[in-house]
Amino acid sequence: MNVIKNKLWIVLVALLSLNFACTQQAYETASIEKYEVKSDKNLYPESENRQEERKIIYNGSISIEVKKLAEQTKQVIEKAKAQGGYMVNSDIDRVTIRIPAEKLNSFMDEIETFGKLENRNVYSQDITDEYSDMEMRLDNAEKARKRYLELLEQAKEVSDILAIEKELERLNGEIERLKGQTNSYDKQVKYSSVHVYFTEKVKPGPVGYIFVGLYKAVKFLFVRG
Repeated sequence: MNVIKNKLWIVLVALLSLNFACTQQAYETASIEKYEVKSDKNLYPESENRQEERKIIYNGSISIEVKKLAEQTKQVIEKAKAQGGYMVNSDIDRVTIRIPAEKLNSFMDEIETFGKLENRNVYSQDITDEYSDMEMRLDNAEKARKRYLELLEQAKEVSDILAIEKELERLNGEIERLKGQTNSYDKQVKYSSVHVYFTEKVKPGPVGYIFVGLYKAVKFLFVRG
């Protein structure tokens, strides 16, 4: 009888140990899964997948030597319109164009074919920080206006109403100003300014042609010699 009791106790202890191990393992698994979900969604929200969009303004300038100035600026304007751009101002020997930023280089490549390239530059300006600051100020101003509008509905004293309306007027002006600045920045990022300058190739006078002829003759003799 004692032997049977001992065996029963051994089996009971084994079952309890097995049940505890399974429960512990399930608890640890559930805890780990919960921790991983919490870590992924709460501690690092979108930090690995989100990349800040940079706001960069690109502008360019190009100088071309041509045989004749006539019609050059007109051709530049036509090229710009064909690529979705437009003319800002122009003169007989210069023109300023706004062109979609992604077409800046291809547009300048086309202008190079008009004559002899003298100079070509592209400038960039990163305005990301300034743009983010304006967006934050605009958001704060709009939230403040919303709160003042709520206060205006509750105000009963004339003095309070006048004070709130005065602050709302100031906030409306600030909001319009900030919206204007952000819109201006958006336009500058989307469209690049290109300043195109033309110089006419200098033609030699009668005396100049004589020297040109002598130079070519002497060059010819040296080559043959």
